[in-house]
Amino acid sequence: MSDNKMDNSFGITDYPQLWVKEKYQEAQALMKEHEANCDPNQLYERKCKAIEILLEILDVLTKQTFCTVMIAITHLNIGILQADVQDMEIAKEYFMRCINLLEECKLTPEGILPAISANNQMGIIYAQQGSYREARDYLEQAENMYNKFIKDVQFDPVHMVTIMGIQEIEGDLSAKNILEKLHTLTLYYLAQVCRELGDKCNFALYCHRTLSKQLSQNKITQDLDYVEWALNAATISQYFIENDKFPQARHHLAAASCVLEKYSEILKAKDTKEMSETLAAEYENYFHRSADVARCWAKYGIALLSTSKERLMKKAEQEDESNDSKHVEVSNEVCKSSHASETIENPKFVDLEPELEVIISEITDKYLLDFDDAKPVFLNVRKWLNKAKLYYSFENHASDYAHIAQDMSQAYKYLAFYEENEDRQAKMHKRRINTLEEVSQGLSPRFYRVICREIWLELAETYSEILDIKIDRLQALNEKPTDQMTAKIERLARNSIKHYQLYVNSLEMRESNDGVASFLYDELYQALYSYFHIGRLFNKIITSVLEQKIENIQKSLEAYSFVVNYYDKHPEIQEEFKKYEFIKLSKEFVTLLPLTLDRLRQQLKQ
Repeated sequence: MSDNKMDNSFGITDYPQLWVKEKYQEAQALMKEHEANCDPNQLYERKCKAIEILLEILDVLTKQTFCTVMIAITHLNIGILQADVQDMEIAKEYFMRCINLLEECKLTPEGILPAISANNQMGIIYAQQGSYREARDYLEQAENMYNKFIKDVQFDPVHMVTIMGIQEIEGDLSAKNILEKLHTLTLYYLAQVCRELGDKCNFALYCHRTLSKQLSQNKITQDLDYVEWALNAATISQYFIENDKFPQARHHLAAASCVLEKYSEILKAKDTKEMSETLAAEYENYFHRSADVARCWAKYGIALLSTSKERLMKKAEQEDESNDSKHVEVSNEVCKSSHASETIENPKFVDLEPELEVIISEITDKYLLDFDDAKPVFLNVRKWLNKAKLYYSFENHASDYAHIAQDMSQAYKYLAFYEENEDRQAKMHKRRINTLEEVSQGLSPRFYRVICREIWLELAETYSEILDIKIDRLQALNEKPTDQMTAKIERLARNSIKHYQLYVNSLEMRESNDGVASFLYDELYQALYSYFHIGRLFNKIITSVLEQKIENIQKSLEAYSFVVNYYDKHPEIQEEFKKYEFIKLSKEFVTLLPLTLDRLRQQLKQ
C-alpha cells in the first residue's frame, strides 16, 4: 500500500470529526493574535491562513452530516477574521449565515453563544459604519436572546470549542461566564449606539447595566479596569444631573469614588521602595481621574444649588401651589423606550451598595430651601474643586484650572441667593471676583480667547450684581448717598463696564458688500446684550457734577444707540430679536435720553 493511500485511510473520509477538531485547533492557534509576537504583516498572514483552514472545515462540514451549530460556529469564526482583515461586507455575509442557520436553535444551550456573538458582531460592524439604527436592531436581538435564555432555559450554555470537539482548557472562562461577557459587550455597544442616536435616557440605562455586569464579572475574571469604570460611572451621573435625578446621580458618583478608593488600595499594595515607571504611570492616571471625578461631584453640587434656586423662584411665582414638606424628594421621571427591556427609575450597583453609605452621607440628594441647606452643599463643592486643583494646576493645565475657577464662582453665586444678609451676599460676589480675576490676569487673551471672554462676562455680571445690591440698599434707606457710597457705586459700575468692553472689543465684525458690519451669529445675542448693559451701567453712576452726568448719559446713549442701529441695519434678525425686552428698552432709551441731555445742557448754560 502506498504512503498516499495510507494517509487517506486515516484522513477526512474515515475520521471526519477528528480531522475537524485538529483543523479547528490549528485555526484557533492562529486566531489568538494576542499571543502572536509578530509584526502586522505576519499577523495579517496568520489570519488569512486561519480563514483558509476554516473554509476547508466549512467545506467538509457542509458535505458531511455534521450538526448545524458546528457549521454556524465556523461561519462565525470566518466572519470575525474577515472583519479583522477589514473585509466588512464579506464578514457580514458570514455572520448572517450564522444567524440564519441558528434561527431554530438560538435559544438552546448549544446555539445561544454563537447566536448572540453573531448578532453582536453585526451590530458592531453597522455601528462602525455609522448605520446606528441597523446596529441597534441586531444588538437588541442579542439582548433579547440573552434575557429569554436566562429566564426560560434551565441548562447552562455549551462552550463553542466543546461543540467543535475540543476539550475545554482548565483556567479558561466557562461557557456561562462567556455568555455574561458577550452580554456585557451587547450592553456596551447598545449604550454607544443610543448615544449616537440621541437617546440619552437609554444611553444611561445601558451604561449602568454594562458597569453592573463588569462589577459582577470581576469577582471571577479579576480584570476590571478600575479607573475607566469609575470615570464611566461619573460620566453617567452627568446625564442624571441634567435631568434633575439627584439620587441616581449621587449613587453613581459615590460608586465612582468607591471604586477609585479600591484601586488606591491596590496601588498601595504594589508600592515598593523604588517606584517603577509602570507604577508611576498608574499613580498618574489615578490622580488624573480622581480629579475628574471630583469635578463631576462639584458639578453635582452646583446643579443642586442651581436647580433648587430655580424651583424656589418658580414656587414664589406660583404661591397657589401647596407644598407642606420642607424637604421634597426629587421626582424620578421614568425612562421608557421600546428599545429597552426595563425602565430606569432608580438603578443601583447592588455589589457596591453597602460600601456607598459613608460616601453618600456627605451630601444630600434633596432639594434645598434655605441657607442652612445650601451651605453644606457649597462646602462640599469647594472641597471637591480644591481636590481637582491639586492635579489641574494653573502652571500645567491652565484651561482646566480656569474652568475650575469658573465652577467655584458659580458655587458662590448660587450660595449668595440663599443668603438673606446683603453684606454677606456682596462678600460672596467679591470672592467670585477674586477667584476669576486671579485667573484672568494670568491668561493670555491671544491663546485663551474663549475662556477669557467667558471670564470677562462673568466678572462684568458679578460687579453688576454687587452694584445692584448697593443701589437697592441705598433706595431702601431713602437717604442722600454719602461720598463714600457714590464712589463705591461708580467704581463697581466702571469695573463692570470695563469687562463688558473687553468682551465686545474682542469680537470680530465682518463687513458685507454694502458696508454693513456684522457679528458672528453665535456671538450676536451676547454682543448686543453687553452693549445694552453698558448703557444701563453708565446710567446708574451717581454724581452731583453736571458735566460728569452729561458725559455718562452721552455714553449710555451711545451704547443703546449701537443696539438699535444694529437691529435696524439687519432686517434678517428682526423677527427673532424683537421678542427680547432689551431691544424694546434700548429703543425707549434712545428716544428719552436725548431729551434728558438737552435738559441737563440747558442747566449747564444757566
